[in-house]
Amino acid sequence: MPDDRNDGSRAARSRPKPRRLLLAGALTLAGLATPPALLVLAESGSAQVAPAPAAGLDLADIIDGFGGAAGSAPAGWAVAGGAATVQDVPDTIDRGLRLTDTSPDQSLTVSRSLGATSAPVVAAARLRAGQTTSVIGLHLDSPAGHAATVGLGPDKRLYAYNGPEQVTIGEYQANEWLDLRITTQPGTNTYSVFLRGKRLAQDLAFRVAAETLTNLQVGVSKETTGTAWIDDVRVFAAPAGTDWAQIGTVTPRTAKQIGSSRLISGVETTGRNYARFSEYRRQLAALGTTTWRVMPEWNDVEQNTEGKYNWAKTDEIINAAVAAGARPWVQFSYGSWHYTTKKGLTAGGANLGAGLPAGEGLDKAENWCDALVERYKDRVKQYEVWNEPNNDGAPSTIAKDYATYFKRIAQCVRKQQPDAVIYATEFGISVDFADRFMTELKNLKDPGEADNDTAKQAARIALVNGVAYHPYDNYPDNPKLYNTMAELRKTLARYSPTIVIRQGENNAPSTAGSFGAFSADTFTERSQLAYNLRRNVGDIGVGIDSSNLGTCDLWYKFNATDTPKINSKGVVACGPDLKATYTKLSYYGLQNVAALFDSTLRPLTRLEPVSDWRKESPIKGFAYSTTGNGDRKVTVRAFQKTGSAEQAVALWFGGDPAQQPEKDSQGNQLAKPDRAPSEDRGTRQVDVTFPAAKMSNPVLVDLVSGNIYQVPAGAVQRAGSSLTIKGVPIGNTPVVVADRSVVGL
Repeated sequence: MPDDRNDGSRAARSRPKPRRLLLAGALTLAGLATPPALLVLAESGSAQVAPAPAAGLDLADIIDGFGGAAGSAPAGWAVAGGAATVQDVPDTIDRGLRLTDTSPDQSLTVSRSLGATSAPVVAAARLRAGQTTSVIGLHLDSPAGHAATVGLGPDKRLYAYNGPEQVTIGEYQANEWLDLRITTQPGTNTYSVFLRGKRLAQDLAFRVAAETLTNLQVGVSKETTGTAWIDDVRVFAAPAGTDWAQIGTVTPRTAKQIGSSRLISGVETTGRNYARFSEYRRQLAALGTTTWRVMPEWNDVEQNTEGKYNWAKTDEIINAAVAAGARPWVQFSYGSWHYTTKKGLTAGGANLGAGLPAGEGLDKAENWCDALVERYKDRVKQYEVWNEPNNDGAPSTIAKDYATYFKRIAQCVRKQQPDAVIYATEFGISVDFADRFMTELKNLKDPGEADNDTAKQAARIALVNGVAYHPYDNYPDNPKLYNTMAELRKTLARYSPTIVIRQGENNAPSTAGSFGAFSADTFTERSQLAYNLRRNVGDIGVGIDSSNLGTCDLWYKFNATDTPKINSKGVVACGPDLKATYTKLSYYGLQNVAALFDSTLRPLTRLEPVSDWRKESPIKGFAYSTTGNGDRKVTVRAFQKTGSAEQAVALWFGGDPAQQPEKDSQGNQLAKPDRAPSEDRGTRQVDVTFPAAKMSNPVLVDLVSGNIYQVPAGAVQRAGSSLTIKGVPIGNTPVVVADRSVVGL
C-alpha cells in the first residue's frame, strides 16, 4: 500500500502529540452565513487565538491538545475555584489539562469563550475522572446558564439533561478516557450526545432556552472534590450556509441496520503492529460501513514454526465484523521472512516491495492460503490477492509474476470455496497493468495444456471477480481520474463483462507531513473531511465501491530503533502508543454518508470513457444546470430511491480543468481553488435546475454536520417535470438535495 513508501515523515518529539491539528494561518471564509474563524496552534500544542474575526464571523474554532509545558496554565481558558494546569497524564505518553478540586464548598471550573454564536455548534473533548465519587460536567453555556450538559455522576453514571430532567445515557469507570461530542441546534434548542462515535442521545431539549451559545465549560461540582482531566478539545461551528429552518439530523446507523452499501473501512497493518484493532473497534462498529478490509499478514500469523498459525488478531477482527453486520474482505499478503531468511525460499517479506512468493515459496504460500480459507470460509466470502504488486520497485516482469501468484492463490480459494469473490489489486490506477495482468493470466497454461484452449483460458479469467485500484490523487474528483476508471472498466470487460472495479484503498491525512501518500501536502482535519466526503460520494455516485484506509491513524516503525512515523489518514486519531484518542470530523462525515447512501439508493450518474476529459465530462446520466456559481464548477452525483423513485442529488464545488485553464492569457499560473480540498468553508447561493426531477418535498442535508433543513416553498419552482431550487448553499464539501422520504423524515 502507498503507506509503506518512505516519501515523508515527521520526527517525534519528547512526549509527542503529533496527532494534533497544526494550522498555519487564518482562513478566508467569505460567503458563509455564520462561518467559523480559525484558532491557530503553536508547535508546542498550546492554543493561540487568531486575530479578531471580521464582521459576520461569530465563532472561532477551538482545537486544543494542551501540549504546553508541564505545570503551565491553560492558554485561553479562565480558571476559577481550584487548580487547573497542564500535566503529564499518568500511565500514558499524553499530556492534558488536570483539574484538582480539594474544596467541598466551591466549584472548580475552566471555561473557554465562544463569543456569542447562534450557529449550530459541535463541541468535542476527552474527559477523564480520577474517581467515581465526584460530579464532573462538560457544558455548553448560554447567557442564561448551562444549555447542554454531559455529566459524570458519583455512581459511575454518565448522564445528560432533557430540559430540566436528568437522563442516564451510559456508564463510566475511574481513569477511563471518554471521547465525548455534543452537537447543538440553537434554532430548535436541542442537542445530541455521542461517545466514541456512537450516538447515545438525540434531540434532547436545552436545559435553558438559548438563542446563542457563549462558553464551553468543564467543572467539578461544589459539593464534591476530586481530579478530572480534559484533553483534545475541539469546537466547531457547523452551519450549512443557509437560514432555512432545521428540521432534523441524520440518524447514524450500524452496518447491521444498513444491510448493504458501497462503503468500505480499512483494518490494515495490524500484523505489523502499526495499529491495534481493539483500540478502535467500538468506533468502527458504530460507523456504518458495511465492508471491512482485513489484512491478516502471513508473516505475523505463521511466524517461526511451519504449519503453526496464531489467528488471535484475525479472529478478533473477523468476529467483530460479523457481529457488527459487516462483510470481511480478507487480503492475502505479504510474504514470510521465516521462509525467506531461515529456509532460503523465495517467499517475500512482510512489507510492500519485498517481492512475491515464487517456486517452493509459492508452495508455502498456498499452504497459508489453505489454512486461512479453511478457518474463515464460514464467515468470509470476499478475498483480495496481495497488495499493490506493481509498486514503484516492482520488476519489469511483474504482470506475469503477479498472474502466476494470483492464479495459484485464487485456485486455492476456489478449491474450498467455489462461490468466493476474488479481487486482483494494483498500485495506483493503471489500465495498462490491468490489461497486461489479464493477458498473462489468460495465457498462463497448465502443464500439457494445448494452445488456444479457450475453455481453460475462460476458467482462468473467471478467477477474477474484480480489480481493486488505489488512486492516491489529492484532487479527489479529478475528471481525468474518473475517465481512467471508466477506461479500466471498459478494458476489463474485454476479458469478462462480469469483472467489477473497486476503489480499494484511499484516504487523506489530517496533518501536514503525514507518512506515505500526500506527505508533501498540507492537509488538516477539516480538509481531510472535505477530501473524504468528495471522494466517497463521488465514487458511490457512479456505482463504485469506495474504501477508507486505516480507520485509525497508523504508526509505521520498520525496526525496534525507528522513531514511529504517523500516517494520519485515520478517521479516528491514534497516538504512537497505538491508543485511540478521539473521533475526527471526517469520522462523522463518513457516518452521515453511510447512514444515507445505502444500497436502496441507486446511482443515476454513471461513468463513460471520453476521448478528451478536458472537453467532456466522463460523468453521464443526469441533467442539471446552475446559475450563481460564477467561475466555479458544480459537481453532481445523483441517486434514486428503490421503490418510490424519489431522488437525492449531492452537489459541491469540484474543480474541472476544462473550466480552469492552467494559465491566463498573460501566461500566469492560475489558482484552482476546487481541485485539492482546502480550509475554505465559504458557500455561494446557487440556483440549481433539474429538468427531470422527482422530489415531492425537497430538503437539504449538510453532510458535515448531519443537519437537515427544509427547503422553503419560496425557493422551489416547478415547470412540468423540471425543478429549480433557488439559493442552494454550495461549497467545498457536498450538500445533498433530496426528497424528505429519502432521508428518513
